[in-house]
Amino acid sequence: MTIVSILKANYSEIDMERLLAPLGGMGRFVEKDEKVLLKPNLLSAKGPEKAVNTHPSMVRVVAQAVKKAGGCPYLGDSPAGTFSQRVLKKTYKRSGFEKLATQEDLPLNLKTGSTKVDIPDGYRLHRVPICEYAIEAQKIIALPKLKTHSFQYLTLACKIMYGAVPGLTKAKYHAQFPRKISFADMMLDVLSVVKPHVIIMDAIIAMQGQGPGNGDPIKLGLVLAATDCVALDITVCRIIGVEPVGIPVLKRAKVRGMWPGNIEYPLLRPQDVAYHGFRLPNTADHLLTGRKTPSKSPVVTAKCIACGDCQNICPKKAIIVEGDLAVVTYSKCIRCYCCHEICPEDAIVLRGLK
Repeated sequence: MTIVSILKANYSEIDMERLLAPLGGMGRFVEKDEKVLLKPNLLSAKGPEKAVNTHPSMVRVVAQAVKKAGGCPYLGDSPAGTFSQRVLKKTYKRSGFEKLATQEDLPLNLKTGSTKVDIPDGYRLHRVPICEYAIEAQKIIALPKLKTHSFQYLTLACKIMYGAVPGLTKAKYHAQFPRKISFADMMLDVLSVVKPHVIIMDAIIAMQGQGPGNGDPIKLGLVLAATDCVALDITVCRIIGVEPVGIPVLKRAKVRGMWPGNIEYPLLRPQDVAYHGFRLPNTADHLLTGRKTPSKSPVVTAKCIACGDCQNICPKKAIIVEGDLAVVTYSKCIRCYCCHEICPEDAIVLRGLK
């Protein structure tokens, strides 16, 4: 029996003790003096109001619970783009984590090293570089945000540990695994060697539409917890009315025998908190309409400030900055949408080409 806890919450009132009680409480996962990694979704340097990153209030409550259980929490992630101390400091500051770290005496990872780890039963990868901040942890608590994702449709618990892969290596894997299914398999391979001990999801203010970096905040008012990433993601699909096997990573998880036989909901059930009208990215229209839509391509708009972030992250070098505008060479583009994900000005939209 796999348990998923669901509770209603807001950022000023999160009952972490009640949420974790059906799973055995925080004491089940944390022992005295253990180094406990809090792994949020920390995509980019945007404020909490954008719903791009896990909210600092969520991290605060979890950090306090870890300390109460005797553990030593610290926070770490590898944002999109170059993995450097400069990028980390900028992201921590704008996301609100720098302020949180000061208030809660919560160390923020600034190490940018990595170590190659073997994946004995990998489907796509047999070795992968993993960031030092994750390798050094004695326990891992994953704190994903409920968000949409233009390439993988949703980014939830199964994708959260992809942040343990350093910086631009993530973009390299987009080039190596350009198809949704092969990319999903690769993410499950990574998850198999950096598996969180418990996952606590921020679905208080979620993201719908063109995620993961440019979607629209939406109030769901929920927090969820589980020890099984697949069970948690299936639960989210049930809440927002999406068929789980339509999500590439969940489809591959089912093929790989990773789906739980049964999921128990000791607190609230998905039908108790169902949300109708949730908007997926336009790359996933077919999941709602049943009709296959034309492939969406990244189109640069007049909002572009020629910062070069899209050029730096593109795994196929399909974007270059010419003058004051980024230009896409579509014959090279693999539609991974990394450029759309990282653009700080929301200047790249996804649409069919005429």
